[in-house]
Amino acid sequence: MSTPLSEQQDYAKETLAYIRQTMESASTFTAVSGWGLIAVAAVGLAAAWLAWRSGDGTNLGIWLPAAVVSVAVAGTSTTLKARKLDVPLWSGALRKIVWGMAPPLATGALLTYALSAEGAQHLLPGTWLALYGAGVSMGGVFSVRALRWLGVSLVLLGGLGLLAPQLGLWLLAIGFGGLHLAFGAYIVRRHGG
Repeated sequence: MSTPLSEQQDYAKETLAYIRQTMESASTFTAVSGWGLIAVAAVGLAAAWLAWRSGDGTNLGIWLPAAVVSVAVAGTSTTLKARKLDVPLWSGALRKIVWGMAPPLATGALLTYALSAEGAQHLLPGTWLALYGAGVSMGGVFSVRALRWLGVSLVLLGGLGLLAPQLGLWLLAIGFGGLHLAFGAYIVRRHGG
């Protein structure tokens, strides 16, 4: 048999749990690693160099492994920074970032297959940059503001890549290399690593 005091305590616990969950869902995810973005930039620049050396700026044998390595590097560095800051990794904000980024990235994967199958590889750099940028920009809504601007910059580069596909490899180097390097350094300086 429960007493009025224990019922009040149970109600208080439920209320606190609800408040905690609501606050977590409304917060921003600040454990984005600037060092991770710098490492992703190194992967992007290496991939661009290898693609240039291969004579095929859209060589999927280079860019697809680079994308996998970049995701692993970004995920690991973000996990390490979240632990260092003692913030929950799988917070409400991070779930929103993942859900927001997933559709543009999945669309990019489908278009990579479709454009390659149709012999339209010259459109891949613009497509990759624009869709990745859309995902990053959306993710930036729930994270540090710099990610929004990184995303917008990538979308603009992607648009240029679609209008001037002959610049594709250079734009990939600028977007996946240079922009990640610049924004990563900014996050290191302004957001503690």
